[in-house]
Amino acid sequence: MIKTIIIITLILLALWLTGCWGYKAKQDKNNKANVEPKYNWGVAVNAPIGYPIRFYGGRVGGMSITGELYSKLREPDWGNAFGYESHSMDELPKSVDMVWLSYKEDCFYRLKTAIDYEKIEKLFREGFNQRVPNGEVRHKTYDTIVVGIAPGGVVVLWVGSGYLPLTEIGRYQAEKIELREPEGLDNHQRLIFDKEYAKRLLTNNTIIPEDFREANKDKPIPFGLWDSYRDNQYQWYPTFEIPNGKMGDVHYQYWNGEGSFFFFTDFITLEEHKNVFAPQELCHNIRKLPLYKEIRFTYKAEDGIKYGGVLQFDWESTLEAYKKVFEKHSDEAKAHLDIRINRENTYLAVRLVGDNGKEAFIEPKLIDIGEANQEYAPPFDN
Repeated sequence: MIKTIIIITLILLALWLTGCWGYKAKQDKNNKANVEPKYNWGVAVNAPIGYPIRFYGGRVGGMSITGELYSKLREPDWGNAFGYESHSMDELPKSVDMVWLSYKEDCFYRLKTAIDYEKIEKLFREGFNQRVPNGEVRHKTYDTIVVGIAPGGVVVLWVGSGYLPLTEIGRYQAEKIELREPEGLDNHQRLIFDKEYAKRLLTNNTIIPEDFREANKDKPIPFGLWDSYRDNQYQWYPTFEIPNGKMGDVHYQYWNGEGSFFFFTDFITLEEHKNVFAPQELCHNIRKLPLYKEIRFTYKAEDGIKYGGVLQFDWESTLEAYKKVFEKHSDEAKAHLDIRINRENTYLAVRLVGDNGKEAFIEPKLIDIGEANQEYAPPFDN
């Protein structure tokens, strides 16, 4: 009898322990499933040329913004993942909370909001392919959350890595706030409240370039300009016309701060136009895109020499050309931006051609063509 009781007791104890262990294992599994993945990332802050800001405090997720004064002296000033703060392994951000002073507006703003974590995590998880200087294509991971702060409390977030690629996460609107100087601040901490310091800063050539100040003297702050970079989008795609040549890689940045690249293997030649190359994905899926701010590309010319080209566009004249071609039918009309290189490889012409019979020439503010590295510049012979 006693032996039977002992056996039953041992069986019950075994079942109880199994249940506990099973429950613990299930809990551990659930806990692991709920743990967000960590990545090595940091924060970069962009302020457009001429519109410096100073942070009172800020964080992106659990990452503090440790810098204070932010200004830009040269392009790119809107959508640039360089100049980031320190990197560390951390969970990706789900929210931001930041307070800053806009020097040109002489007011404080605060932005406290949730952000699109799912989009950020998807980009970090999937990564991207990039050609490295020796010509190889390698898979890389994004490493920066870029915070762009423009006049009017406009905030845009991008996920990026260096100059390219950059993908927009969202646009947010901060609120003006009243912020009084608290007691007990040291001389450095008081700078954000110092009106005389602010006046000196706005005339400092190392903060705002002198040519920018002169060009914009007595002009109002162009509120809404940075939103117009995002809002003006049309259904178009680029083409490159190279007489008896081959297309290389293309790096591009849009005015809205986004940018990426095409490999030479991404291009196709258009039917009945063997000298015209277009990115296959964009050509077959024409959709609304922002306008080009800059293009850098390589190609192999008829003489067998590889060249590199750089184009930079003026915002107002480029937008005017798109409006002329698309008129009021931006949801219906389609167009291609034809970049045609001359046989001497000394000049190129840019023309926007619509399927509605409209077209307009665009004069870039910079055109630069020269020989590229013959060994490492694409295209490569297969």
